[in-house]
Amino acid sequence: MFANDLTRAVLDMTPAEVDQLLELFAREEVQITRAPRSGLIMMTVTDSFEADFHLGEVLVTEATVRVAGCEGAGMILGEEPRKALARAAADALLRSGRNDETCGWVRACLERAQAGQTARRAEETALTASTKVNFDLMPGA
Repeated sequence: MFANDLTRAVLDMTPAEVDQLLELFAREEVQITRAPRSGLIMMTVTDSFEADFHLGEVLVTEATVRVAGCEGAGMILGEEPRKALARAAADALLRSGRNDETCGWVRACLERAQAGQTARRAEETALTASTKVNFDLMPGA
């Protein structure tokens, strides 16, 4: 799982899913090396002419933890300290290279969250597509 996929999976989790993920780390020695803190970062986007411009500042929450001797970092959009910790802990555990039961549970939890996101996006896409208007077929066009 790549870093962006991990961030997206945690960012879109419901509070119950975040709680479930954090509970998986209750059995681990999670050392918080930087407590969750909020900050602002500049969001840069590319427009349709392939030119980068600064859209503005966005609020993020970041945290750093150590699990199984590996450092993990989490940065999440918004004021989300629990999600930042969950992202950091999952990052550290997955970087550790372990392949034990806890690591399997974390992967399964993240995969379930991603599957739910994929289903929600497909539903939103279908709903949006049903409202599409084809102006070429309209009378008088």
